[in-house]
Amino acid sequence: MNIKELNRKAESRLRQICGKPSPTKRLVMVLVVCVVFAAANIYFVVSSIYAIGKSNAKKEFLQIEHIESIKAPTNNKDSINFLNQIINEYK
Repeated sequence: MNIKELNRKAESRLRQICGKPSPTKRLVMVLVVCVVFAAANIYFVVSSIYAIGKSNAKKEFLQIEHIESIKAPTNNKDSINFLNQIINEYK
């Protein structure tokens, strides 16, 4: 068997499985997918709420710090060089 024959067999098998389903089969498939996604959603919500209450979860939060001010030079020549350095960093 070569790759083309395997591709044809796989494609025909997929067409048999995934052919146009009857309205009843379509409804069952949609309901099954909805139930699976709803169960996953409930699991993630409950596990997130549980993690908030754990004492270990408090250590995982980000630490928020104040923004530090830029130490800008005081005279004109230094301020022009300072601005040029900042501009060159973002190029």
